[in-house]
Amino acid sequence: MMKMVSKFALAGAIAALAIAGSAGDSVARGKKAAAACTPGALKTAACGPAGCTMQRCWADGKWHPSLVACWQPWCPK
Repeated sequence: MMKMVSKFALAGAIAALAIAGSAGDSVARGKKAAAACTPGALKTAACGPAGCTMQRCWADGKWHPSLVACWQPWCPK
C-alpha cells in the first residue's frame, strides 16, 4: 500500500514540475512578444495621394492605429 502511495506522489510531483515548466515558458514568450515595439513610437502604416496613415505603439507592445497623419517626404519609417 505504501509503495502505491509513493508512486502516485512521485507521478504527481513530476506532473506538477512539467506544468510549471510549460507555464514559465509561455510567460517568457509573452514578455518577448510585448517588447515588439517601444511604447509611444510612431510608424507609417499606409500611404495614399492625400497622405499617410500612422500607427502608434501602445504600452502592451503592439501597434495600433493612430489619429496622427503625415505627408510622404516627412513620414517616419
